[in-house]
Amino acid sequence: MPRNPGAPSVFISSTSDDLKEYRKAAERAASRAGFRQVMMEDFPTTGHPPLDVCRAKVTEADVLVTIVAHRYGWVPPDQPANQFKSITWLECEEAARQDKEVLAFLVDPAVEWPLDQREAYRITAAIEKGNATADLFAEVQRNVAQLEAFKRWLDSHGVRATFRNPDDLRGNVESALRQ
Repeated sequence: MPRNPGAPSVFISSTSDDLKEYRKAAERAASRAGFRQVMMEDFPTTGHPPLDVCRAKVTEADVLVTIVAHRYGWVPPDQPANQFKSITWLECEEAARQDKEVLAFLVDPAVEWPLDQREAYRITAAIEKGNATADLFAEVQRNVAQLEAFKRWLDSHGVRATFRNPDDLRGNVESALRQ
């Protein structure tokens, strides 16, 4: 059931597992600002949706909010070869391609962030489980570099602000959507 039917809509994009609390804060902010929310939580629950489904959801929205911390996220296989862009980056690119505003909120680099919610932690976890591989190391190294490239891309597109905690993010998102 759509939230706020008839209202302008906002697509809220982020990595999923590490930013649940932050996604809820952005959802509350959008509701308070009078926006209908398009959320990944509303997608079918069987695995990752295909790239074209995510792009179609971006098309339905009037504006895109992206929340970025220290994880790169899922890289869909159905994109140009050797591109390796995360679904979050591809969603932002789709919004920009459609001349929609991209409101980017990045965690303040000075904020203490749980180690297990950082991209590089995947290597530590694999070492502890005894299943670390050279391929995993290369993938994580690539993802860390790609995350930095994504942040630089965001610097040149739309609003870019930082947040320190879920309440800070909620206020920043609400303020940006109201403007």
